[in-house]
Amino acid sequence: MTVRRNGDGRDVPLRRVRGALLVALVLTQSCGGDPTTLLRPPVEVFVAAGDQQYGTAGQTLQTPLQVLVRALTTQLPQSGVQVAWSVVQGDAEIVGVAATISDSTGLARTNVRFGSTVGDVVIRATAQGQSPASADFRLFLIDRPVLGSVSVGSALPGESITLTGENFVPRLEHNVVLFSGVRGQVTSATSNELIVTVPTCLPERDVDVSVRFGTVGSSSIPLSIGAGGDVAVLDVGEVFDAFDAPGLTCVTVSGAGDAEYVLEVHSTSSVGAAAHPWSLFGLGSSTMAWPALREETPDVHRDDSLQDPGIVWETRLRELEKELTAGRAGWAKPPSGGAASVIQPVPQVNDVRTFQVFQRPGDFATVTATARYVGERAALFVDQDAPAGGYTDEDLRTFSDQIDDAIWPVVTGVFGTPSDLDSNGRIVILFTPVVNALTPRGATGFIAGFFFGLDLLPDEEGSNASEVFYALVPDVSGEYSDPRPKSAVARLTPAVLSHEFQHMVNFNQRVLARSAEANEAVWLSEGLAQFAEELVARFYEGAGDSENTELFRAGVRERSRRYLGDTGDVSLIISSGNGTLEERGAGYLYLAYLTDRFGADLAGRLTRTTRTGVANVEAETGTGWAGGLSDWWAAILLDGPGPETGTLAYPETDLRGFLEDPFPLQPTSLGGTDFERSGTLRSSSVAYYIVDPSASGTMTLRLGGEGGGSSAPQAGLRMRIIRVQ
Repeated sequence: MTVRRNGDGRDVPLRRVRGALLVALVLTQSCGGDPTTLLRPPVEVFVAAGDQQYGTAGQTLQTPLQVLVRALTTQLPQSGVQVAWSVVQGDAEIVGVAATISDSTGLARTNVRFGSTVGDVVIRATAQGQSPASADFRLFLIDRPVLGSVSVGSALPGESITLTGENFVPRLEHNVVLFSGVRGQVTSATSNELIVTVPTCLPERDVDVSVRFGTVGSSSIPLSIGAGGDVAVLDVGEVFDAFDAPGLTCVTVSGAGDAEYVLEVHSTSSVGAAAHPWSLFGLGSSTMAWPALREETPDVHRDDSLQDPGIVWETRLRELEKELTAGRAGWAKPPSGGAASVIQPVPQVNDVRTFQVFQRPGDFATVTATARYVGERAALFVDQDAPAGGYTDEDLRTFSDQIDDAIWPVVTGVFGTPSDLDSNGRIVILFTPVVNALTPRGATGFIAGFFFGLDLLPDEEGSNASEVFYALVPDVSGEYSDPRPKSAVARLTPAVLSHEFQHMVNFNQRVLARSAEANEAVWLSEGLAQFAEELVARFYEGAGDSENTELFRAGVRERSRRYLGDTGDVSLIISSGNGTLEERGAGYLYLAYLTDRFGADLAGRLTRTTRTGVANVEAETGTGWAGGLSDWWAAILLDGPGPETGTLAYPETDLRGFLEDPFPLQPTSLGGTDFERSGTLRSSSVAYYIVDPSASGTMTLRLGGEGGGSSAPQAGLRMRIIRVQ
């Protein structure tokens, strides 16, 4: 049990692997060019979820076994790796195919069915290749426990009692004894007798005693608990954290003085696509009928086909950049000012230039475009095949002014400078209907524009060897995709420009300037790019320009609101292959909190590094991942009117003002009576609750894993209680 206000905690490390794997990826870079073979770095395999499950003969385990495949050097997930599943000990079989492929988040999974012989089962996941890497799952095939008797009819908190029965396990840590969901400490175990300590947090009331192994449990026997249980006295704003994997920690809070508590249940795992079962128990201080189990289990396998095409496209580009730059550490960077072979003069209005526009690996569209406007920092080209009724010169001037006056100075001032391969001091904005055509007709979203790091790698086929941003054009008649009126496209383009310009700067600062072996993790890369949108909005807000403020802020606000409407089913670190708008909203809110708490220069420091993802955040903030997440989630709810909570608030940002009414985060009220909730949490996600003990009573709270037993260490399950009234 740990009580803290503003402390820190570190995540439970994933299980290490045996060996490493080197695989080759063949990626064709142009229609007519030769394939370019990119060798992936050696990989390692970790147990991500599903370890240490229990089951009976013939049972198919409820939670799939999941492993994470990631690169040894960059720690980034590796997709497309074949993982073979095998039974190396015990009586079990793999359900379905014996080999699966890691998805875009690096996860591979399978299901297991037990046989009939009781004993330990070991399942091995092996990534196939020249030097296989593997990880083991230890599972337990058991007979259902039978609870025959309890040595006493009543007991005091902290007292030892004896349970007799059948099919117990002689190993102490395997036996889970629950007192209406609250776990007691087993101090002695044989196959037919358990000695257990009554939890010291239990209130004076009747409870049901049972023995469980995961989801496999015995019937229960009633037991009366006497007075004397511990009660935690929390002041308003004070925090209690419980994060032991066995789930032995429980806490009883008082309802005196109309006390009210916020309860966070969250996973601090850093494996984004993994999902972790949990159970939450609450006991009021008077005996009540035990409620039926309430499940809150989201669909943990989303249909990627329903995702926004813009998100799918941008994530694919970031993945391709990762593949293009793999193994380039120490490669010869072009000299300052760009390679001599690609130096180009400053474009002039009416200049005509040919571009290669990426469509898919091995497929580029050749575009001929004319320079229609040239500003101090950008040259704006328009495809000669753009539909009629598009941007006027005045429209293009507006975009150029936004780049010169706000986007360029704000983004470079915070994140660093872009490259200048062509030595002309400008980026190129290419408005082309090729971008429109990337979105299938009838899609729920669309691709508004993009930057692709290939253009900054002049030695690659298809590279334009200069800083290019591609944007869609107005298409009123729907010639290339669904109709896009100019007014709608013009409103979206400025924010997209700032977003993609940050990606361009990020690529230069990481890959070109510092020889990073890979791009930033998608969730953090997107969080930084969205933060760039908000920084430009703040620039205009400070200048009193409300129209442009809203132009750059609207998208970030909408994504943030979507996240807060469904936090329990949304991972900060991308749980599905391409990410979702909700997950990107989480990324922005997290970056806004980090910069508020650790300084405005943090966003730049996170960009100008070769570290990635969680390791990058921990290094630049000096805090552990788990504790930092707990504080951030508390800050989201507590920011604004309420108790003084120190770092559990956004120190600079008026979050409620930013999000506007109504505030989208509405925790579920659990009241002051007995309850049991269970479900599945994605890694780095949170569920919020409000607990209101009766004014003259108490509420006992305990978080456990599947079926009320231990949680897997990889889940990083935590319970945080904050008194708010």
